[in-house]
Amino acid sequence: MVIKYIGHSCFKVLDEETGYSIVFDPYEPGTVNGFGDIRDAASEVLCSHDHFDHNHKECILIEPKEESPFEVQWIDTFHDPKKGSLRGVNRIHVITHKATGEKLVHYGDIGEVLDDLLTEENMELLRNADVAMVPIGGVYTYDRHEALDLIERTTPKIVLPMHYRAEAAGFGFPNLDTIENFLIDAERRGHGIGIGEMWFVNTANYKIDADILVIRPQNMKYTG
Repeated sequence: MVIKYIGHSCFKVLDEETGYSIVFDPYEPGTVNGFGDIRDAASEVLCSHDHFDHNHKECILIEPKEESPFEVQWIDTFHDPKKGSLRGVNRIHVITHKATGEKLVHYGDIGEVLDDLLTEENMELLRNADVAMVPIGGVYTYDRHEALDLIERTTPKIVLPMHYRAEAAGFGFPNLDTIENFLIDAERRGHGIGIGEMWFVNTANYKIDADILVIRPQNMKYTG
């Protein structure tokens, strides 16, 4: 699978053999500091919830394919630790490649209490993913400590952080925590850190000795 980081919580996953692709959580134009508008195409769009920075399906041109190489499953969760009373619901998407068995988990804006989320039934889907997209910025989602707890209990092979602020690069909501703080804590807890120079990763060619990989958002605005 080729995984492209568009920005914020938006990713595109492509099966190279069939050309089938899925976009997750596209944001509305002009809504996330430091990111340009999304202009892309995909076979389908999956949104974790209906907030403006996760549900703008209209920016994706749908290019239908006859059959998806992915099995799509989901877990309906809450956007906050008070069972949705603050921010509503959230859907975690789990996609599995039918031929290779590779499993990818996109956590959306997960905010549910971790012990409530990690039931025995849910762990069957979440445990040992090949790739997990995990929000780490706090306020609306798990903060960096909760995100690391989730990672350590579900043990994905590769984590792609999302939904954060990058102070040096100048993007993300101003009230979110920074990727820099997350990486400091992750290293303290023994995680291997990889910094990608591109905005995509091909899981067939992934050779970095790290379990947390930060890749450059494609839609980041350059101000220099």
